[in-house]
Amino acid sequence: MQGFPFNLAPLTMHSILLQRYFAAKKVAILGFGREGRSSYKWLRGSIPELPIFICDRNPAIGPLPLGGAADCNTTSFLGENYLAGLKEADIIIKSPGIPLKQLEGHGVQGRISSQTELFLEFFRKQVAGITGTKGKSTTASLLRHMLMEASMPSVLVGNIGLPCFEALDAVGPDTCIVFEMSSHQLQDIGVSPHIAVLLNIFEEHLDHYASYEAYQQAKLNIARWQQPDDFLIFDPENPAISNKLAGIESGASRICLGRPRLGWGGVFCESGQLNLITSTSRAVLPDACINHHLPGQHNLQNIKAAAASALLFGAKAGPVTRAVASFWGLPHRLEYLGSFGGVEFVNDSIATIPEATMEAVRSFPGATTLILGGADRGVSYDRLMDFLASSQIGLLVFTGNAGRRMLSVARGVPGFEGKHCKWEESFDQAVLYAIRNTPRGGLCLLSPAAASYNAFRDFEQRGQRFRELIVQRVSHHGKPQSGPGV
Repeated sequence: MQGFPFNLAPLTMHSILLQRYFAAKKVAILGFGREGRSSYKWLRGSIPELPIFICDRNPAIGPLPLGGAADCNTTSFLGENYLAGLKEADIIIKSPGIPLKQLEGHGVQGRISSQTELFLEFFRKQVAGITGTKGKSTTASLLRHMLMEASMPSVLVGNIGLPCFEALDAVGPDTCIVFEMSSHQLQDIGVSPHIAVLLNIFEEHLDHYASYEAYQQAKLNIARWQQPDDFLIFDPENPAISNKLAGIESGASRICLGRPRLGWGGVFCESGQLNLITSTSRAVLPDACINHHLPGQHNLQNIKAAAASALLFGAKAGPVTRAVASFWGLPHRLEYLGSFGGVEFVNDSIATIPEATMEAVRSFPGATTLILGGADRGVSYDRLMDFLASSQIGLLVFTGNAGRRMLSVARGVPGFEGKHCKWEESFDQAVLYAIRNTPRGGLCLLSPAAASYNAFRDFEQRGQRFRELIVQRVSHHGKPQSGPGV
C-alpha cells in the first residue's frame, strides 16, 4: 500500500489516518444508520475536539451522548433541511445508498468520501473485495471460512453486515480482510482492493441508478483503480463484465473463472479437482469441485472465486479443500428446509432477479412448484418466462405487482398452456396455495425473481416468513418427514 508502515500498531494506524484526513477539518457524516454511527463513534473517540455534523433525513435521531455527557462538538442537521450541514464541511463521509445527485444545488464544497474509500486508502493491500449482483455473500463467507480453516488472522466486513470501521481494532499487519462490496459502497471510491472478485453483473437496483450502465460502472470500480501487482478474478462469460473490462487498464493480473485464456490465468474444474493457474504458480485442490454442499453451477463459480482468493492470500491447498467440504452455505440462498407430507421445500428468497431464479431452477431439476413475484422494479421478465416455459416446473404461483406482470408475460409464451399458473395478492396466500397444491414427491421452490420490499423489510424477512408458514402447516398436520430447516 502507498507508503503505509505495516509494522505500526492499530492505534497508530488510526492516528495516521486521522492526521491525514481529519486534522483541522470539519467533518459531516451523511446518513446516520449503522455505518454512519460507527464513523461517528470512531472519529469522536479518537479526536474529541473534531467538529462533526450529523446529517440525516430522519428527524427522530435525537441528541448524541458520549460517555454520558452531551457532545458539544457535534451539530445535528435532521429532517427536511438535513443537507444544510454539508455546506461548511471539509470532508463528507457519505453512507452507501445515498445518491450523489441528492447533493446537487446544496452548496457542497468539501471532499466526498466514504468508509469504504477511507478504509481502502490504508488497508487495500490486505483486502480481498468481493462484488457481484449475486453470490457475493456466499463467496465472502466461504473465503472467511477458508482463512479460518487455514489458521490465518482474518475479518469479514462490508455489505454482509459489519461496517469496516467497526473492525479496525481487529486489523493487524497480517490480517486478511474479506470485504463484501455492494454497488453503493463501490459507487464513489477512487481506490480498489488488492484482490478484486467480480462474480457477475445483471440488471438490478434500477430504482437507484439512472441506468443499467451506471450500475455496471459502479461495480467495475472494484477493479478500476487496481495496480500492476494486484489480482482481478472475474467471469469472462458474463457479457456485462467482458464488454466493459476492455476499458479498464489497471495492469492487474487477471484470473478467469474458467480455463486460462488470452494470457490470463484461470481457476477451473477438471476431473473433480480445482485448479488455479497464474502467471507464476499453479495449485490443485483434490475433489473440491465435487465434495461440497452448495448446489448449482453458480455456486461452483463462487467456490472457484473464494478458493483462488484464499490461495492468493497464501493459504495452503489442504485447509482450503477441507473448508470447501465443510461449508454449508447461508440462509435464504438455495436453503433446503426439509420435507413435509412428501413435499420438499427450498428457500431461495435471495433471488431478486430473473438470472438468479433460472439458476435456482437449474440447481433443483426435481422442482415442481415455483413461487415468484414481489415488488416491480421494471426488470424485463421475457427471458425468464421463456426459460420457465420449457422447464420441468408444472405449478407457478405468482404474487405482488411483479408477479402480476410476470403472469401477463407468461400468457403470451408458447409452452405455458400445459402449466398451472395462479396469482395471489399476498405472499402468505401464494405460499399456502403452493403448499396445498404441490403433489407428493414434488419440490416447492421459493425463488421470487423480484425484490421483497412491497411486503417485507428485505429478502431475509421474506425467507423467514416462508419458513414460518411451512412450520405452521407442520404444527397443524404433523411433523416434517426430514430436514433440520423446519
